[in-house]
Order: sequence, then C-alpha cells, then structure tokens
Amino acid sequence: MYRIFINDKALIIETSEGSFDTAESVEIETYSCSSCMTRAINKLENGLCERLVLQGEDLNLMWQDFSSRYEFIEAAGGVVLNSQGDVLWIKRNDKWDLPKGKVEEGELVEETAVREVEEECALHGVARGELLGVTYHTYKMKGVKVLKKTYWYAMICADEQNLKPQIEEGIIEVIWADKEKHVECALDTYTSIAELLKREKVLHHLGF
Repeated sequence: MYRIFINDKALIIETSEGSFDTAESVEIETYSCSSCMTRAINKLENGLCERLVLQGEDLNLMWQDFSSRYEFIEAAGGVVLNSQGDVLWIKRNDKWDLPKGKVEEGELVEETAVREVEEECALHGVARGELLGVTYHTYKMKGVKVLKKTYWYAMICADEQNLKPQIEEGIIEVIWADKEKHVECALDTYTSIAELLKREKVLHHLGF
C-alpha cells in the first residue's frame, strides 16, 4: 500500500484485497487503466475529496503509473527529542513542521537526516536512532510536479543548545515543544506529519 498526500489530501493506492480504516471518510475507486489514476489525482488536486482509495490488482503497475507523472526527490529528517523529552518543531510557510531536507548526490539518507536537522535548527551532536517511517507528498516547484519521499528517523539531542532557524530555507521559528505545545503544533501541521506522529513507532519514541 502507498499513501501519498496531494494538497494535504490522501491518495491511498492498494490492491483489491487491501484493507483500510472504515471509520475514515473515503471514496473508493477501482483502477483499470491510466485514466483512473488521472481522475483520482485531479479529484485530490481540486479538493473534491479528503481521502481516495484506488484499488487494483497490480500494486506495482499502479505505483509506476502514479510516480511516472512526477519528478522524484528523496529527503530525510527527524523526530527529535531533548533530554527533557521535548520535541523539536520548526515553522515554515505558516505551518509547524519537522526538520528535513533533500538528499544530496552520494549521500546516505541517514546522513541527510542528521545534517538537515542540524543545519535547519543550528544544532550539533544529534544522535540518530531507528527509522520511524516514510511519507510521500507532492507539490509544484517552478511549474514541475514533484513527488517527495521522506525518511523519518528517531533522534536525540541531549545538550542544551541555542536554537536558530535557517532563514534562507524559509524557517522563521524553531522551538522545543513540551507535551502540551507538541499537541498544539500537531494540530497546525501538514496531514502527512500529523499521521506520521500517530504511528506506533513514533509514539513509542515520543513516550506517549
């Protein structure tokens, strides 16, 4: 199964035998040809539904159809805790977000994750843990449609350090959020981040 966020709306690509949370408000369509994918993407791009499940027999074929329409970019970042258990958040484009950035040529994704966290927040000595999950989302950059796959790692930064936002990357604020503030930030973030934070591995890392 693939879950991709298009304009903060979820496209779920899965086999016909797949399952999903029936409590979710979703539309379900069957994939039989490329035009089915086009129709599904257009619905989400135009805000005609919040979640759309596209079911078909061949998951790889559907994924190839979807991903061939975009320029593919890999990124990596972290869910970072300090010694008090506070969570690192950044503010960019009027939304709370988690620090992440593009994988450079020849760089391992786990190296990218630490580098980007340290650069975006002016941290050092960040310790990387396990991979917590992967998210997909699309956006337009200079007229080009981009599909971004982001790897998220558990991280710890035990030292007390002065946070400084990387202004040139559009970051206007960096904070350590206690549990109450973390919940507040999670209500004002992207849907892909909000769903990431609900995953079992992430909750275990956060100690919630």
